[in-house]
Amino acid sequence: MNLDIKDLNVTFGNKTIVNNVSLTVKNGEFVGLIGPNGSGKSTLLKSIYRVYSPKSGVMLLNGKNLLNIPIRDVAKNLGVVSQFNNLAFDMTVEQMVLLGRSPHKGLLEIDNDKDIDITHEMLKKVDMFDYRYRSFLTLSGGEKQRVLLARALAQQVKLLILDEPTNHLDIKYQLQILKLTKSLGITVIAALHDLNLAASYCDKLYVMHNGNIAATGAPNEILTKELIKDVYEVDCTIHKYPNKNSIYITFEDF
Repeated sequence: MNLDIKDLNVTFGNKTIVNNVSLTVKNGEFVGLIGPNGSGKSTLLKSIYRVYSPKSGVMLLNGKNLLNIPIRDVAKNLGVVSQFNNLAFDMTVEQMVLLGRSPHKGLLEIDNDKDIDITHEMLKKVDMFDYRYRSFLTLSGGEKQRVLLARALAQQVKLLILDEPTNHLDIKYQLQILKLTKSLGITVIAALHDLNLAASYCDKLYVMHNGNIAATGAPNEILTKELIKDVYEVDCTIHKYPNKNSIYITFEDF
């Protein structure tokens, strides 16, 4: 599943949040969006999964205008895991994940054995199978995020959008979710805060700053101390792993 964004602009009132952004995510790539709070990462992603309407620009999903594809058809190909928002009603963990099967079913079609099997498989992938009969609202923030990932995976999508999904997770589950999504072999675009996680898991990065793309490329090529100073206003040191084409970053004390 390929995603092409060309000259996208998103405005709220007179303020431009995403400014003339273009990006490409090729089939099977794990692409990261990084940048400080307010840089436009989530607004860009919300435009892709159609929470916001762009002022101008083109979004192509496998060459087709994303805005012209029926929502149901989009949901069969594109899944989203975003920062968790509380629900006004409750359901079990299993019922929450079963919602991911909705795009593949008729209006009044009931859940079948295949739906249950897929739901249980995805709950096992995120280490939440033993919680399947628990009330969703009684879970911790991190547990809820893992269930929402299972719901997106139950859609059996070809493109997964991770909109800052690891903010509430312990490091164990941050690593688990990123390792799992990378292992799926599907196209992934993720907004991430942790630069070291982004450098470890992403094939390509887009760095956003003040609504613009400040840099793009492989993590070990574009994550320099100069770029990080310009974008994040912090000093750091870039370290290269011996015999590996990868880096890690340490930050200096203020």
